[in-house]
Amino acid sequence: MLEPAESQLVHRTIREGLALVKAEAQKRGRILHPMELTGTARAWQPMLEMYRLLTGFVETNPNAVLHHSVELYGPPCPKCRKPLRTPEARFCAACGFGQQEVTPNSLPLAQRRPELF
Repeated sequence: MLEPAESQLVHRTIREGLALVKAEAQKRGRILHPMELTGTARAWQPMLEMYRLLTGFVETNPNAVLHHSVELYGPPCPKCRKPLRTPEARFCAACGFGQQEVTPNSLPLAQRRPELF
């Protein structure tokens, strides 16, 4: 998962291209060896290269990269520690924690029970 600053860097790469990736690699003291991509992945290569630079994982699916931002998900569940599905989640979908307290107009779990987070 990408932290907010990393996610912003990946999204900037969509606009600014490989020059940004090369600058970031140089700043981190890394040598950039571009991947040999084909098809749709080639069009998204700068973003995929930045993701690889930040995480060390070779991803060729642009949609996967765009959905790997921690800010898209909620905080970890106090019971099972899996992330809530969204920041507005009213209960944990994985273990059901907080479900018994849900009413039609209830607040998100993190706002309703902030002492747990």
